[in-house]
Amino acid sequence: MRLGHFSRALSVGALLMAGSQIALAQAVSETNPESVTPTQAAFEAPAAPIVTLDMEALQSALAEDARDFSEAEQQAIAEFYEARAGQPFWSAEDGVALRALTTAAGEAGAQGLPPARYSLEALEAAGDNPVLQELAAMRAYLQLGGDLTAGIVRPSRIDEEISIRPERATAETLLAALTDQSVTDALRSLEPQDPDYRALMAEKARLSALSEAEGLGAPVPSGPSLRMGESSPRVAALRARLERLGYNTDPVGATTLLPVNDETTESGTETTSIADTSFDEGLDAALKTFQRDQGLIDDGVAGRRTLAALNVSVADRIRNIDVNLERMRWMNIDLGARRIEVNIPDYSVEMIDDGDVVWSSRTVVGEVEETRTPEFSDEMTYFVVNPTWHIPDSIAMRDYLPQLRTDPQVLARKDMSLYTRSGVRIDPALVDFSQYTSESFPFRVKQNPSAANALGRVKFMFPNQYSIYLHDTPSRQYFNRDHRALSNGCIRLEKPLELAHVLLEGQVSDPVASFDGWLETKSERYVNLDRPVQVHLMYRTVFVDADGKIRYREDIYGRDAKVFSALEAQGVRLPDAAQG
Repeated sequence: MRLGHFSRALSVGALLMAGSQIALAQAVSETNPESVTPTQAAFEAPAAPIVTLDMEALQSALAEDARDFSEAEQQAIAEFYEARAGQPFWSAEDGVALRALTTAAGEAGAQGLPPARYSLEALEAAGDNPVLQELAAMRAYLQLGGDLTAGIVRPSRIDEEISIRPERATAETLLAALTDQSVTDALRSLEPQDPDYRALMAEKARLSALSEAEGLGAPVPSGPSLRMGESSPRVAALRARLERLGYNTDPVGATTLLPVNDETTESGTETTSIADTSFDEGLDAALKTFQRDQGLIDDGVAGRRTLAALNVSVADRIRNIDVNLERMRWMNIDLGARRIEVNIPDYSVEMIDDGDVVWSSRTVVGEVEETRTPEFSDEMTYFVVNPTWHIPDSIAMRDYLPQLRTDPQVLARKDMSLYTRSGVRIDPALVDFSQYTSESFPFRVKQNPSAANALGRVKFMFPNQYSIYLHDTPSRQYFNRDHRALSNGCIRLEKPLELAHVLLEGQVSDPVASFDGWLETKSERYVNLDRPVQVHLMYRTVFVDADGKIRYREDIYGRDAKVFSALEAQGVRLPDAAQG
């Protein structure tokens, strides 16, 4: 902007006059102390005019800065200052608002945001022109406030399986936040209000401090699985790593152990104590606790998956946190007082009602290579008891067409039927399947309600473009694994019947008896919900558990890496100490 376009908003003469009045009062009080005090004289003197902005200059500057301010923002800013009768907000004499904004912009990195995105360098170019000062600060505030409400990258551009549309606050909403609270409080009100958000920020600060200190030390060397009773330098490395992660490996009745390679002989040679190299009960207990914290099977064996979790670097953990802070900004909306939340990489689901978890379950989600479970939100409107499985074409062609070519009876053994596209049932024995490919397969396959049905006894429907739903499963053994990305994309539930009972509360007098009665008919039954429920399929690799502890999960689909790459493109950087 050019300074010549704007008139000065301050009345210099008026300010000088006010100053001379105070000086005169001081002089009078010195010659006649009892006559009047300087303070009294200042208040009794004609008041200095209220500092106001030249509104025409403001409008002109907004129009000239059309690249920085949209039409809606221009209008909101103009109305903001009109409501203030032209009084400056950011360049007010006390400077409180501007200092708070400057501090927040400089500390944006704590929230996984790039401070340079909210640069206030334009303030220097504004000189002493209050209009330019106000707009420079306003530009930074609207950018930071908007980013807090919706994030800085578009999810759908990162991965087509992330179907989330963040709702960015309007300029009117952002400016309204400034009317009755401090700038600091306004910005806090715009960020996600989920307690996890601030908890993750605190964890990032802890890890940043750790990276500036000793870090986590050397990783545990690769090799065969480690278990209780063994003794080796790798056991000592395992013990040291757990200790640095905050897990107490002391055996019962033992004193504190030395970290690996922390004891030095008189000759200066580093040694490791015998206790350190032995896989004892203390180490076994610590490892099992770590495994539970990581969502792994707590068998006390340091195998491939456990070692991978142990050896994650501080830098990678900070990347995980930055990504999950951004995910929370994407979902910075009212999720619904009564809702279901699926955390894909945690293989878990919860139903929440007015802040209370009323049902939870382990899950099996989409497998990694072909059928990853997408992220999206929708509304559950009904469930189906004794469901028929209408097998998706992709699964029928991939899994069943090859089998039908050699064994037409494979469908009968699985209680499945073959239909034409028009719905006519046909005998697979009469079809030459060798003539069909995955591109020309003209049939549909259905599995009848039964104990062997892949959907189990019930499926929960929230109609969506992905044909994803929650359902029961006869394959119960998979819930005992720590890696449960095994489905065709839908979410299998360990405790589906309990969910049906909860959904029916208030709808029928006896939810359990009603559901059991429908189940016993062995016929398919649709049950519409009197109170539909919001369903959110999320991908949270860092979160806070019910005990208030930070939990990390494996990035099973590689989405964290994609999101952080997009954040880096917007200027997000790791703390200097973590980059080494």
